[in-house]
Amino acid sequence: MWRSRLNYFARILSLMILMSVIGVIVISLIRRGSRLQATPPIEQSKARLSEKVVSITEGYEYLSAENGQPKFRLTAARDTSYADGHHELENLNLVAYTPQGSESERIRSDHGSYQQEKGLVTFTGQVVVTNADGLEVNTEALTYDQHSNVANTEVAVNFHRAEMSGSSVGAVLHTKERTLQLLKDARLVITSADQAKGGPPLEIRGQHAGYAEREGVVRFTGEVQVTQGDQAGRADMITGFINQGTHKLERVEARGNAYLKSQGPGKTSELAARDLDFFFDETQHLKQAIANGAARATSLEKDAPREMAAERLEAAYVPSAKGSELHSVVTQGRTTIKIAPSDGTPNSPKAAERVVEADVVQMAFRAGGKYLERAEATGNAVLTVTPSVVGPTSERKQLRAPHFNAEFYETDNAIKSFLADGGAVAEFEPMKAESKRLKRVLTGKRLNAGFDPQSQEVSTLTIEGDARFTEGERHATAARAVYDAAAQTVAMRGKPLVWDAAARTNGDEIYANTETGESLARGRVRTTYYSRETTGGAAPFKKEKAPVFIAADRAVVRHREGAARYEGNARAWQDDNFVRADKIELDKNERMMIATGSVDSALYSVEREIEKGRKEVVPIFATADQMTYHDGTRAVHYEGKVKIRQGSDRIDSALADAVMDEDHKLANLTAVRNVVLTQPARRGTGDKVEYTAATDTAILTGNLARVEDHDRGDTNGARLTLHLRDAKIEADDEGGTKRVRTTHRVQH
Repeated sequence: MWRSRLNYFARILSLMILMSVIGVIVISLIRRGSRLQATPPIEQSKARLSEKVVSITEGYEYLSAENGQPKFRLTAARDTSYADGHHELENLNLVAYTPQGSESERIRSDHGSYQQEKGLVTFTGQVVVTNADGLEVNTEALTYDQHSNVANTEVAVNFHRAEMSGSSVGAVLHTKERTLQLLKDARLVITSADQAKGGPPLEIRGQHAGYAEREGVVRFTGEVQVTQGDQAGRADMITGFINQGTHKLERVEARGNAYLKSQGPGKTSELAARDLDFFFDETQHLKQAIANGAARATSLEKDAPREMAAERLEAAYVPSAKGSELHSVVTQGRTTIKIAPSDGTPNSPKAAERVVEADVVQMAFRAGGKYLERAEATGNAVLTVTPSVVGPTSERKQLRAPHFNAEFYETDNAIKSFLADGGAVAEFEPMKAESKRLKRVLTGKRLNAGFDPQSQEVSTLTIEGDARFTEGERHATAARAVYDAAAQTVAMRGKPLVWDAAARTNGDEIYANTETGESLARGRVRTTYYSRETTGGAAPFKKEKAPVFIAADRAVVRHREGAARYEGNARAWQDDNFVRADKIELDKNERMMIATGSVDSALYSVEREIEKGRKEVVPIFATADQMTYHDGTRAVHYEGKVKIRQGSDRIDSALADAVMDEDHKLANLTAVRNVVLTQPARRGTGDKVEYTAATDTAILTGNLARVEDHDRGDTNGARLTLHLRDAKIEADDEGGTKRVRTTHRVQH
């Protein structure tokens, strides 16, 4: 970068020293002005007199010496002295010597004049000033004022020395204050001594320029532009500060609309701010850069693009084989860092865009200054990850916390891990309105995230301490939560609890599937439906407003469909009503419950007269391989090894259907296939039995139906009606096609 070579500002020192020497020599000449006429020249032509001209001396030469050592020598083709005291010199040549006697500076000009009263010395024509270091200054006019000790010119000035050259229109030298000003269109060009290695020249332009030797300050002002090949900078003012002891550049200040741009093969970087400051070490390597006031830095490397904006940026550099390389950056004020997606490769997707926002950000870079190693963000810190390609399942992910640290992979400025504390929030928001996904939020005291190295999508999230999860109406809490992007699950442990508008579920561990909208609970699972209404009537219990409880070893709750499945010692209950089974399924939309495997239930009852005038509600218990309840018909269907028990009465069959009334009391019951009806003193068998609660009768049919009564004997027929209250049996053949046979037992 051109700023690493701003130490060449110090070369202006040579020009300053030369101009100062000129002033000293001219002062000496002025002080000896009265002796110039009296000192005999080495070669003197015949003097000619006139009214205005006092004398004319051809081939004039004057030597000033001290202790036998020459100080300066002045020669001129002609010296004309006028009555008013001023002198005119033609083709003059002034040489200054070092204390050792060697030539140090030389001034040549076509004309020269000295006005004694005004104390002015003027060089005109082709003025050339040189010194022993190779510096040469060219101008058309140069004036020195002995009263103010100021040398100046109002015309064009050009200078060059080895790899340095420059120009301006007008210049002013204050010899006493030892300051130099380039008045207009100041220009400084520096080329490398080895052009093949040094690259393009460094050029600085400004409306004005100045150098103060005592302060060691070089300053360009007025639309200053700095260029070196594809690198360019600009500012309202650029100032270089030079150490007076070492003559090395210590710092450079760019003030007002400061801007830097560097271009190279596959790389463009920019830095803009109100002010820029650059600091250099003793070896002239850049060690620190500060951008202040709406600072913005952009690096557009193809494989590591990034943008950075803050009120203040402070960058630290370390020496390298190529000069200086970026080591770290600290920002102040609201900061935005955008890591744009790289192009990727044919075998890998284009990475997501990552944006960091915070009040303060500290960044450390890997060797070479191209790739980030780590970053620390403090104060309302936010990391936003946005996919480059938006599809139906694409989500914008935002991780927020008062403070977070991020570690990066070795290349591509790819985030590897993310650790936030002080209360963290992770938000996953669908990017397409038509997406079936809902916005998801994870919060907790601490958050640790892992990232895919290629896609830069969040691969894992771990929430520690007061973990909370929200997705639409689904909410969950736990001591710890882990999000797995591949499985699309949030695993919660430590007293996990998940709930929605219908129920809440807890267990030893809960997995929330973000793709299907399901929650999987394991270990001592218990669900509380807030009322039978919130089950959609799927629970076959009586009270609409009372809660319904379900316990199991594990459960799957489908929140979007309003359905749930409980497995392993499953039990659902409300007050004294219950269903036990290996598996229980509730479907709110279908308004049904299915229980499978070793089903045991107490869902309804009958009101039976125990004694004349006294009735009692007797619960009915049923077991089967499977039970299905439909709330629309208030019907319970049993399959497989059905056993229904009410008090001492019992019905066994392969299938059974029970229908309840509005009070969830049994209205009628139908059992078919291998039916066995058992009472304490009798036993009936058949193909089908129909029980009606209102009449407390059971109609047993079959080929043939049979009732074995211990007290009254056996009855066979196609249709037998049993009156359960008084043990009376009626037999008929449903049309006279079957014969009825009754066998009475003889009472002893």
